[in-house]
Amino acid sequence: LAFSSIGQGTTYIQNEEFFNLTKKYNIFFIRDITRSWFNNVDAKLIKRNISKKLCYAIGHSMGGFNAIIFSTLHNVQKVIAFSPQFSIHPNITKDTTFRNHALRIKDWKYPKLKFSKNTDYLLIFGDDDKEKYHASLIPKQKNIRIVYIKNCDHNTAKKLKKQKELYKIINNFFK
Repeated sequence: LAFSSIGQGTTYIQNEEFFNLTKKYNIFFIRDITRSWFNNVDAKLIKRNISKKLCYAIGHSMGGFNAIIFSTLHNVQKVIAFSPQFSIHPNITKDTTFRNHALRIKDWKYPKLKFSKNTDYLLIFGDDDKEKYHASLIPKQKNIRIVYIKNCDHNTAKKLKKQKELYKIINNFFK
C-alpha cells in the first residue's frame, strides 16, 4: 500500500512518490484527497481491495502517518514511513506547519499516531528541529526503528531518491 502525501496544495492532484515501486511490487495507491491525516479515509474500502495475507505499507509525511494508522486497523507486516508527523492536532502538537489542514478536520478519529505491536516499522526523519520534534514523540518499542538523514529537512524521500538510496532502503526493509 502506498499512501500519498499532501502534495502541492489542495488545488493540485497529489503525486505518487513511490510509483517506481510498481516495477517490483503489486501496489495499491491510496490518496487522502481531503488531506485529513486518515480521519476521512474509508479503511473498510481499502481492506476490501487488498490481500489478507502479505501486506506492506509506505508513505511520506501525511502518507507516512496514514500508513502507520492503517497498520493498527489491518494486518500489515511492515511499514516504512518517511517524515511522518506524530500529530497535527492543535491541542497535541506545537508544530504549526500543517495547521491550515488541521483546522479543516472536524471529526478527529486519529489525533495522533498509534502503533501495532505486530508490525515492524522503519521511520526515517531528517535531522532538523521539526523532524526531531515529531520523532521524539514516537513511543519506544522494539518493533519501531527510527533513522535520521543528516543535513535533511522534511523532504527525506526526495533527498534519498536524489542520492539513489531510496529504493535500496525500501527493498532492503521489505525483504
